[in-house]
Amino acid sequence: MPILHYLQYGLGRLLYPFRDHESRQIIHHPAFQNIPKPNMTLEAPECGPSGSTMLLKHSGYAEDGVGCHPELRWSIPEGTSPVKEYVLICEDIDIPIPFLVIHHGLFWAIPPSATTAVPASVEVSPENAKHRRTDAGWRFVPNPLGTSYGGPAPPFGHGPHRYAFTIVSKNDIKDAMVGKVIGWGQWVGVYERVWGA
Repeated sequence: MPILHYLQYGLGRLLYPFRDHESRQIIHHPAFQNIPKPNMTLEAPECGPSGSTMLLKHSGYAEDGVGCHPELRWSIPEGTSPVKEYVLICEDIDIPIPFLVIHHGLFWAIPPSATTAVPASVEVSPENAKHRRTDAGWRFVPNPLGTSYGGPAPPFGHGPHRYAFTIVSKNDIKDAMVGKVIGWGQWVGVYERVWGA
């Protein structure tokens, strides 16, 4: 093992107490005050129920060094005004930095007819990258790697990280979310980088 792995492991153990930033998730934003509990389902068939381990191909340790987005399926919120747009976000809520959550993927302008996200949904060709648009036509905010999506890559020694995937339905296509959220659902995947893997 390279010396860098030992240093990363030591740093991960040192920063182990810094985790569990659940209160910083998007679902605690004022835009969600009228919908404190999920009214949509979000599933990841490849991985299993919420709390399941994400696959290696979804992680930043995959062969391409980025990982592919897991397949997700969601339901339409019932008893609300019509959905005009979906927003999909993936947040690492166990990052070893106090009071911070990092997004691994943030997509918006997802059409109301969509009920799934597959790896191809978030792929970005070079000509679309400059417009921050996926090949499926979704818009995205670059993550800290500057890509549309980057898989889990927790440091050695920091233990399992939870990755909260949240689907948000809006009744308006304007950029702001306050007063426009009509539903949300969440699936949480877990990933840990273990020694020797």
